[in-house]
Amino acid sequence: MDTRIRLKNIQLYGWHGVADKEKKMGQQFEIDVEVSLDCNQAISKDDISKTVDYSLIYDFVVSKFSSKKYNLIEALAGDIAQSLTQEFTLENCKVIIRKPDAPINGILDTVEAEVTYHA
Repeated sequence: MDTRIRLKNIQLYGWHGVADKEKKMGQQFEIDVEVSLDCNQAISKDDISKTVDYSLIYDFVVSKFSSKKYNLIEALAGDIAQSLTQEFTLENCKVIIRKPDAPINGILDTVEAEVTYHA
């Protein structure tokens, strides 16, 4: 059975970016996380100890996001994806990070970077 757990639109405020204004004033970020893992035993036994508690994934993402400042959201997404995969023994992890207020002189909804890490 193929199992994925998704956390959609985690809202965090941070100081990641290349521009001085981003580093000084900060901005809102939105993060989606999708993890793939073997949950067959958890499903058949209805046992949380056989899967990953998604509240722990959330806490891990917040901690990693806040641990240092990144210039590139691609680097931040990659670090989160790789670290989550290793910490929770996942098959793979996809992280999407959006910057709704990216410093672009134009009209758009958001800028996002997507990274998938495979174990």
